[in-house]
Amino acid sequence: MFALRIARTASGQLARLPLSAGMSSAAARKSLGTNVHFTETLEDGSIFVSRVPKELPTLSEADLPPLVRKPKSAEATPLTPELQHALTKLRNEDPAHWTVSRLAKKFDVPRPAVLMLAPCPEWRRQEIQSKADAEWEQLGYKKRLIRINRLRRRLQW
Repeated sequence: MFALRIARTASGQLARLPLSAGMSSAAARKSLGTNVHFTETLEDGSIFVSRVPKELPTLSEADLPPLVRKPKSAEATPLTPELQHALTKLRNEDPAHWTVSRLAKKFDVPRPAVLMLAPCPEWRRQEIQSKADAEWEQLGYKKRLIRINRLRRRLQW
């Protein structure tokens, strides 16, 4: 669909003309409401129209919105043996409360470091597995079939 404009012809009658009739391509685009920053004629005679400026504006820290998260320090501080012992102790005492994420935040270490230093105790793993088994037994035939098919599809990736 072409954009049309109404204009008077040389004889004085009103006529519908294409919007680009009698205008340069840049003027036609500008009249359509697009934001044209510059036009440039190329070697082959075609016109290059850009809707972004050639030079990007420079921004200072004051122009930017505030940071959402604190920047992470490049240097990772290693845990002392006392802190490693405290991390392992907390994880073994109450793994339901002291999850990997909570311990990582508390000791300011990455999650994989917590997993290496204090893996989940075997009794907690069995507890989680028994909960998953009980949940599986509560599922109906159709839900089980759907989950089994989903696992099969995932294995084919």
